[in-house]
Amino acid sequence: MSQDLENSGAMLAEIKRSQDAVRNRVAKASWRYQLVYSAFAAVMVGGQVAPMPLNVLASAGSAGVLMLLWRRWSEKTGVSVMGYTPKHARWVAILLGALIGGLMLAGVYAGRTGHYWWGAPLAVSGFVLAMILSSLWMRVYRAETAYRP
Repeated sequence: MSQDLENSGAMLAEIKRSQDAVRNRVAKASWRYQLVYSAFAAVMVGGQVAPMPLNVLASAGSAGVLMLLWRRWSEKTGVSVMGYTPKHARWVAILLGALIGGLMLAGVYAGRTGHYWWGAPLAVSGFVLAMILSSLWMRVYRAETAYRP
């Protein structure tokens, strides 16, 4: 019986070490990653003001670059995180997506009504939002994964 408890304790300690290792790898976010991420979020938002084929290229090109950025980061860290886990960090990711989506819709509207000058302010807003909310997501992720009931 005591051997089972000893094995259980060792297994639990190993699980905690594994969780800590994963959290530490994910938490090694670099400022370059955030800068590139935010820059392409800005291109995705600001590009919506452009005429029809260019706004699609801005969206598709930025989405492609963001996908490659995520893949490179996953290979570098050995951990693939989509942003929607854990539970509280999910809401930060959803908020970021909703705000970027709203800015993109505002860009489409501005482009269709001829207010092309809105492209720059919308892009700057997208950049700033992506920087702030991706930092917030990382803080929430670290706090939530460090907590053990």
